[in-house]
Amino acid sequence: MPVGHMVAVRRHQARRICAVTLVMSLSLFVASPFVTLWSVSSALQANDMRSLGSFLNWRAVRTSLKTQLVDSVVGTQPVADDELPEFGSSFATAAVSNAVDLNVNPDNLGSLVGQVMPAAPAIPVEARVAILHHVHVRFVRPDMFEASIAVPGHEHESPLHLQMRIQGWRWKITRVDLPSAHPDHPIMEASAESAQKVLLAR
Repeated sequence: MPVGHMVAVRRHQARRICAVTLVMSLSLFVASPFVTLWSVSSALQANDMRSLGSFLNWRAVRTSLKTQLVDSVVGTQPVADDELPEFGSSFATAAVSNAVDLNVNPDNLGSLVGQVMPAAPAIPVEARVAILHHVHVRFVRPDMFEASIAVPGHEHESPLHLQMRIQGWRWKITRVDLPSAHPDHPIMEASAESAQKVLLAR
């Protein structure tokens, strides 16, 4: 066999190997956030708060919850002519921030999950697979993935919205928009006092 032909064959084989490797790598990458969502669902079903907590970027999640709570509290407060809205907003922000910092942590994860999603009967694997068919997902960019999930038992509320980013070579949840009957107020419609009650209740 001519040397030139052998070189051409080897180059063709090398290109095929590179192409197959690239396709497999991309397939694994695209599948990876779905695997993370499945693992999160399994941890919730097993009430495994330690595993669930490992999927959270706690600092980012706390920041997102503070923003949602402050927007909800400040946005629902009537402002009278003789009131000082700046002071009220500042007080609400400080109260919510302190409550989140104090209570949103790995030790309280089980309590927080119980408040948001009360215990429900275990969902069979087949049912969880069916639920995944109704999950709305998208890649915002290569390192950011979002999912909106209709939580069982909360069908009449807004979906649970998760944002995940690749951190440390794995997907981490960085934002959580909780189910709510009032989509314009993702977490609650209440005063600053109610915000503290939601997060301080144990």
